[in-house]
Amino acid sequence: MRAWRTIAAAALWAMVCVIPAQAETSAPRAEGSPDTLRVPMRDGTLLATDVYLPPDAPGPLPTILMRTPYNKSARWAPRMARLYNAHGYAFVVQDTRGRFASMGEDSLFLTDGVGPNEDGYDTIEWIVRQPWSNGSVGMVGESATGITSYLAAATGHPALKCAQAGYAVASLYDDLTYPGGVYRQGAADSWVSEKEGAEALALVYAHPMYDASWERVDLTRHAQDAHAAIYHWGGWFDAANRGTISAFQCLQERGGEGARGHQMLVMGPWSHGDIGRAQGELVFPPNHAAVNPQEETIAWFDLSLKGIPNALSNVPPVRYYLMGDVSDSTAPGNRWMSSSSWPPSEMRPVAYYLSAGGLLATQPPTTRNPPTSYPYDPKNPVPTRGGSNLPREGTRGPYDQREIERRPDVLTFSTPPLEEPVAVAGNVRVRLWASSSARDTDFMAKLCDVYPDGRSMLILDGAISARHRQSCSREDFLVPGQVYEFEIDLWNTALVFNRGHRIRVEVTSSNAPRYYPNPNTATPFHSDSVGVIATNSIYHNAAHPSALILPVIPWEGK
Repeated sequence: MRAWRTIAAAALWAMVCVIPAQAETSAPRAEGSPDTLRVPMRDGTLLATDVYLPPDAPGPLPTILMRTPYNKSARWAPRMARLYNAHGYAFVVQDTRGRFASMGEDSLFLTDGVGPNEDGYDTIEWIVRQPWSNGSVGMVGESATGITSYLAAATGHPALKCAQAGYAVASLYDDLTYPGGVYRQGAADSWVSEKEGAEALALVYAHPMYDASWERVDLTRHAQDAHAAIYHWGGWFDAANRGTISAFQCLQERGGEGARGHQMLVMGPWSHGDIGRAQGELVFPPNHAAVNPQEETIAWFDLSLKGIPNALSNVPPVRYYLMGDVSDSTAPGNRWMSSSSWPPSEMRPVAYYLSAGGLLATQPPTTRNPPTSYPYDPKNPVPTRGGSNLPREGTRGPYDQREIERRPDVLTFSTPPLEEPVAVAGNVRVRLWASSSARDTDFMAKLCDVYPDGRSMLILDGAISARHRQSCSREDFLVPGQVYEFEIDLWNTALVFNRGHRIRVEVTSSNAPRYYPNPNTATPFHSDSVGVIATNSIYHNAAHPSALILPVIPWEGK
């Protein structure tokens, strides 16, 4: 633990001791509306905190903490308290800084992660000093409250032994606001402005490149300081798909003592906040929720905080739903799988090459095929239809893309109908060789599962900013007409493309409002409302073998 954290913790404890009127230490009522305690952070800011204790608690207890921007006094809080109290846990819920009953200025998680103020760390430090605490803390949360759990883990408090985090992102830059350096307008505009207001949104606009501010709210940069065993869960169509898996991977592989090798990951065919059968325009079999993360929460805490063996004791670190053809009950896939790692160790990357005539081929091109070009007009962007979106963005999940594919600014490359199933599990990428008539533009790609009846069902999509093709920490503009290599991260999936289906990749330069339409000019972000039309070209020849890279796993009728 860094020395300045130790000093800050000591200062915090001194503050608790000398200001008893502001930092009450007595337990609130066990039932009904609890008394609200005011817990001081290291800079003196008081955060409103409710503590629920089980009636007639036998002694000091492990504590489950939730830090929320969504109002600790909402109706769900007493229900959660009763659940955890019934299983022998103290339950603490706190309004984050500047939200609802807490003092201070809301700052888009900047005081929840690593930095001059570490509200998660300070709250845990306060908890372990209370007479009802046995010194062990777990955190719980989904979406924003999952993010506060990740960021508290990044601060490295040794008492944070475990957590359960669902639908949460590891990096607010890479996973939520600027994936590939492209502004994720649909999610960030709606979520940030709703949660934090215009000032926070202006802060996001002012930092379009990855910098020290974004590093403070990036678990992947501080994994080595974390000590928590975390149960991560999410969905293949979730807005936090990439972030959930990134958090699992960084802690499982690079975490500190207590974190490394002690993570669990569950990924189902779900979207943000929705584990129902119907996702977008597909309906999955009833076994889609045979593994239910919410139902396994108590077992995870009992195992991690109390050392009680249970059903999770011998479960592999990774469980994932391998999707399949939902129209054919005999089709391969649509079952739960397990693995010791993500991606599965048996995964092998396989290239499918973009070829002349819209073909997606397993053999690289050997000719000097001319590029395929299309116009991109920022005033007429490709509309968003489905994808890994938040509920407030509109359509989310797998939607038929055929209407989108009729546009002249969308290129499609498809395999012939598959003679045998192709199973994939892992990260999907598109390696693109491209040029533009503009100094800056975006390139976007989608992975689709084309059913025999022609439905082109969206599975994944991703984007990359041309100016950030080499780094999101700096800008490297294009020389018009020059060919460059781009790598587009489409995030993760697990799916069996059934025999008779086709694998398809779409390439375009816009997807609005999911992504902010690039004006094709080398102006600062969000400063050009006019833009210009660009001619963008995709190369698919021997010298420039653009390809879809699929994480293929052996199937053989498993």
